Amino acid sequence: MGKTSQEEQGRMDNPSGGHQPEAVGLSLWQRANGLWQQANIRGLRVVLGTGLSLVFLWLAFRDVPISQVIAILTEADYRFVALALALVLVSPLVRAARWRLLYYPDQDGLSYFRLAEVLLIGQMLNIVVPARLGEVARIYFMGKVENRSRARTLGTIAVEKWLDILMLLLLVLLVPVFVSPPPWFRDSRESLAAFATAFLGAALILSYGRDRLLTLVESLSCFLPGSWRARVQRVVGLALGSLDVLRSPWVGLQLQGWSLLSWSLSILVNYIVFLALGLPLSFAAALFLLVVLQVGVAVPSAPGKLGVFHYLCILALAPFGVEKSAALSYAVLLYFVVFGPPLLLGAFFLWWGSIRQRKVTPAGLRSDSWTSDPR
Repeated sequence: MGKTSQEEQGRMDNPSGGHQPEAVGLSLWQRANGLWQQANIRGLRVVLGTGLSLVFLWLAFRDVPISQVIAILTEADYRFVALALALVLVSPLVRAARWRLLYYPDQDGLSYFRLAEVLLIGQMLNIVVPARLGEVARIYFMGKVENRSRARTLGTIAVEKWLDILMLLLLVLLVPVFVSPPPWFRDSRESLAAFATAFLGAALILSYGRDRLLTLVESLSCFLPGSWRARVQRVVGLALGSLDVLRSPWVGLQLQGWSLLSWSLSILVNYIVFLALGLPLSFAAALFLLVVLQVGVAVPSAPGKLGVFHYLCILALAPFGVEKSAALSYAVLLYFVVFGPPLLLGAFFLWWGSIRQRKVTPAGLRSDSWTSDPR
């Protein structure tokens, strides 16, 4: 009993594990972003991302005995792990409900479960391929299977990102209300808030200035052949039509509700994994961890954010007094919980979809999928 208490207390002491990972990791994070902007060749980006992942893995596992991590994971309460996995499985259904509403007023006929399948395939591809291929896959599958305009689907994904950035901005602003953030977080918060505000403002301008923009497109496309001119105008019109949901207060309120539920589930998953490892941390710590992970995963890395994800967990939990070995054990378990189900289910639905697509009638594959959209 006494030994166990000492071990638990040891996890909460010496948050830096004898080192100062914040200084080293943040400096590397800033340099990584600079190098990533300069790496315009895809192969170079893959090599650079893989190299940085290895560096972050080394930083995460440095001075932490693997046996200690295994011992901590062995003592985990896997009833809480099962609950966290269940919530991760619910999350695609919530995001599917939001995505379906983004097709308003043409969402009739879209299945929640089919949308969830496409989302899981996209998420799986985003994990294993460092090129945001998942968004391309979502556009492809919605055009081939659901016969939805690719331009319209592209617009819904853009609005989806707009909603997520809005929620991330809200959480960034809420962090200081619940916790005292470290200096490195305060320094980056202003730049993130400025970027998010500019992005949100641009989306609103496009939404309410749609008619003027369409008129401009018509003027600029007058030099194109007739068939191309009509196609360009329709593609742009469908893409901008996805922004109409931002002009409907009731639809916008529903979208914000689904977004809030989706992000709340992510915070709850973080908290439940705290409980699984017996870490006495609050919902505020789970919220702060989510913000750090969402902002930090923009760092280039190998597929699956391997290394970067783990080091960010250590970095985010250090201000709460979590010892490095406990934070690393938490990162390993959370990584399994968050990435495991999308990888397995996404791969399964991609395989199953390839079989099912063979049964799709030619009518389901007809017309120009960039401009066709059921009415």
